[in-house]
Amino acid sequence: MASEINVLSPHWREVATHAVAFTAAVLVLRRYAWRPILGLLDERRARIESEFDGIEKAKAENAGLKAAYDQQLRTIDAQARAKIQEAVAEGRKVAGEIHEEARKESRDLIQRAREEIELEKDKAELALKEDMVRMSLAAAEKAIHARLDSDAHRRLIEEAIDEMVRVEMKD
Repeated sequence: MASEINVLSPHWREVATHAVAFTAAVLVLRRYAWRPILGLLDERRARIESEFDGIEKAKAENAGLKAAYDQQLRTIDAQARAKIQEAVAEGRKVAGEIHEEARKESRDLIQRAREEIELEKDKAELALKEDMVRMSLAAAEKAIHARLDSDAHRRLIEEAIDEMVRVEMKD
């Protein structure tokens, strides 16, 4: 057991030597290597922070661009709706004008037809009058040429009237 205790118990000289060597190594590293290592770490930290700042700036810029694009899309959409409404209104206006023009043309056509009917009616009345005058003249001629008695005269007038009625019924 004594040998085991010897193995497990530290040798103070070795511990002291190791402590002095460790302290010397720390002092040398601190003097010559610590600052450059800390400088590299600080430089790396600064680079990472600047990259994060750049990412944040890019995010903010992208958000601004997205908001601008969304606004432009809304503006374009509103303009498109306005143009569609203008086109619909213009279409309705043109349809109304066409409808009104068709109404006017139909009224004009009806008026012309009425005028033509009235003109034809006047022509027919004038023709009827001329026919009646001609027949009356023919009946008077017959009465004058025949010099008939009152019975014959009456019969000729009745025949003329019957003929006028027949001509009138044909028309």
